[in-house]
Amino acid sequence: MFYYDGNLANGLSILSAGRLAREAGRGHIITSPVERSSVVVALKTLRNEGSTVSILKIDGNGRVIPESLHEVVTEKTGLVTCAWVNEVSGTVQPVIELAGIARSAGAWFHTDACNAAGRIEIDLSETDIDLITICSLKMGGPAGAGAVVMSDVDPWLMSAAPEFSSMTSIPGVFGMLAAMDIMGTGIDPHTRIVNQLRKDLLKGLDSCDVSYSIIGGKLENLLPGTALLNISHVPDKLHIKLEMEDIILPSHNSSDRLSYLERTGLDISNPEQYMGFSIDVMNTAVDIEHFVRSFSDIFSDREG
Repeated sequence: MFYYDGNLANGLSILSAGRLAREAGRGHIITSPVERSSVVVALKTLRNEGSTVSILKIDGNGRVIPESLHEVVTEKTGLVTCAWVNEVSGTVQPVIELAGIARSAGAWFHTDACNAAGRIEIDLSETDIDLITICSLKMGGPAGAGAVVMSDVDPWLMSAAPEFSSMTSIPGVFGMLAAMDIMGTGIDPHTRIVNQLRKDLLKGLDSCDVSYSIIGGKLENLLPGTALLNISHVPDKLHIKLEMEDIILPSHNSSDRLSYLERTGLDISNPEQYMGFSIDVMNTAVDIEHFVRSFSDIFSDREG
C-alpha cells in the first residue's frame, strides 16, 4: 500500500496494528530505544489510548539484544517494532531473529526498513516479518512516495488509522518502483564498491594515527559504506574545518544524532568527537583521498 512518505507509512502501520491488536486483547507493544521519531510519536499515541509499551535492551554498540525480547514478550503482546537499520549509526539490527520470536508469541512484527531497502537484501518470504515500511527518497527515487509492504496480514488492517490520508503522488509511486528495480539489481556491486571505499577511508585514518572506535561494533554489523566514529583527542571545530575543505558530513549536533548517542549511553558533552559518514556509489577514490588528506592536515595543525 502506497503513502506519501516513509514517516507516514510508519505511523499508519504502527497505529493500525497496535489498535487492532489491542481490540483483540493484545494491547502490549515492544520496541527498541533507538527508533525514528515517526515510530516514537505513533507509540506515544497508542500509549495514550491505553496500550502499554516495553523497551528492548541494547548492547554497547546500539544493537538490540534478542534475548531481551524473550524477557518481555507475553501472551498480551500484539506488536513488536524495530527498525532494520539505525539511520544515525548504520547499525543493522537482528530483525530476522526478532521477528521469529514475535511470531512464536503470536504477535505482529513491524520493521522500518526505509534505511535498509535497496542497500541490503530483503526477502520477506524468508522471514516472519508482517509489516515493512520503505521510502522512495532513501532508494534514490523521487519525493512523495512511501509504502507499507505486508506479508500475509489482512490489508484492511490499515483502515484502523483513519486520521492518516492514503493519498500519494502517482508519479512518485512509479518513480519509487523504478528506483526499487534499479537498486534491487545492483545491491551486490553497490555493496562491494562502498565497502571498499569505506575500508580505504578507515585505512587512511589509521595512517594518520587517528585514534577512533566504531559505534555499532564490527563493520559487518553496519549498513554498507556507513560508519559513525568516536574520535579520541579530536581537534577543535573539526566539522567546521572539514566543511571549509568542502567535506560535508551528516550533522554532528543534530537532534537525532544527539538523542541516539544519549539513548545508547554515550557521552554527548562534546559532539565534535563523533563523525559519521555514508558513502554512495557516486563517491570515488578521489573523494576518499581528499577526505583523508584534509583530515590529516587538520590533525597535523592540532599537533603543531
